[in-house]
Amino acid sequence: MVKIKSSQKLFTEDEVSRLTGICLEHLHSLARTKHLGFLARAREASERYAEQAESWLFTNSDLMILTVLSPRCNH
Repeated sequence: MVKIKSSQKLFTEDEVSRLTGICLEHLHSLARTKHLGFLARAREASERYAEQAESWLFTNSDLMILTVLSPRCNH
């Protein structure tokens, strides 16, 4: 079970990795193959995520799907 704030709409790849226990390598692979998340390339998209340009962002739905699809990484 993953607990998140209901007001949070987007999660960075680091937050998703920490919440789900999926390493970044596996997270990127799953995101590509299952068409989850999106690649944030525009610095103007959001002030909060400006420093995260060119990294993956995930929605609440993406986070829940990843939690079900993949077990925690053991490495």
